[in-house]
Amino acid sequence: MNLGEKILEMFIDLPLTNKEKTLFINRKKELNKMENSGRFMHSSIYGIAGETGSGKTTLFNILKFSDKNIEKITIPISEKETKEVIIADLVYKLCEKVLQNKKFSDFHKYAKKTLDFLEQEETKVKEKGIKIGQIIEGESKWALQAKARHDLSSIKNRLKKIINSLTSVNKIVLCIDEIDKEQEKDVIIILDSLKHILRYENLLSFIALPQIMYQQYIEDRSLFFSEGNLENILKDVIPLVTLSDRDIEMMLDKRTQKFPEVLPKDVKELVIDFADGNPREALLVCQNALLNKTIAKNYNKEDFTLTIDEIKDEMEKFIEKWIYYLKLSSRENQILKIIYDESVLSKAEIIILVLEKSKIPKSTLRETIERLIEKKALVETSKDLYKVHRKIKLNYKYF
Repeated sequence: MNLGEKILEMFIDLPLTNKEKTLFINRKKELNKMENSGRFMHSSIYGIAGETGSGKTTLFNILKFSDKNIEKITIPISEKETKEVIIADLVYKLCEKVLQNKKFSDFHKYAKKTLDFLEQEETKVKEKGIKIGQIIEGESKWALQAKARHDLSSIKNRLKKIINSLTSVNKIVLCIDEIDKEQEKDVIIILDSLKHILRYENLLSFIALPQIMYQQYIEDRSLFFSEGNLENILKDVIPLVTLSDRDIEMMLDKRTQKFPEVLPKDVKELVIDFADGNPREALLVCQNALLNKTIAKNYNKEDFTLTIDEIKDEMEKFIEKWIYYLKLSSRENQILKIIYDESVLSKAEIIILVLEKSKIPKSTLRETIERLIEKKALVETSKDLYKVHRKIKLNYKYF
């Protein structure tokens, strides 16, 4: 690996593994709860909720049990079109993990047989799709739906047999990843598909969820006897709180330990401000700034030193896109410009301040504030206290 590659590698945003555990920042509390749940709880499903890039996959990678009777298996769910496909994807990847583990050699034959079955079913589904497209007689829509239900029942039975076999040897901790990339309504569908098939004795599951699902779970806990809510699916949700500026600083210091001159103090402070607690954004803005530098053919490490202007250029690109997707109205922008210098305000304080400094009618002001909260332009810091999102503050400050 050449010098340039080593410097770029410091800012590559990939989930950490146990080999890079020294770079792990401020998730010990969440990791400890996951470890204790794996050791002492049975037949439970937990959610791990956090923003994209907050470290859910890293937690799954680093989660480890000293007890040899506990086996951790991590599965990314990538096929999510229907309930049948979700469960089939889970079964398929679980079988692959079984075949990779010598400890489960007694079950390799059945796992291989199940993989063959699923591949044959996939071929049949594709063939049926062609038949429907050609409107071939003799296979009605109802018949296809009935066949799909039969296939799902067969897949569930195979999953049950595999899990019963695995849990007869070890306690299984199943980490299900990638669901957090989906929309809220789709996450609910996926969880509803999985809730019954993951309730086995000696099986504990952790499922990666988007941040919004934590708030949804807290709200659902108050809906007693309500069917289909998250409380009926999940034992608990472990939230990954936003990292502090100090946490981001520690992460950058650890990563740039070999080449600290790449990130001077004033540049680092700007990166921390931009990241707003998200490690992925801190790494990405540095990585892009480095890739856009003009590097001489015969370079040395000083040629990779980042400047304020280089980071600002990358910030501007990112913030411009981010604000574009917010689709702020002129009135929403007007309100944000009035209050962006304030630290935190209640809704009532926002209304008072805006009324003092603008001609916006009071009758529509509350509704506009609610829209800004919904768009995350106003971020709740604690109960009924809000601040302007830092990306918007930076936009007003620099651009």
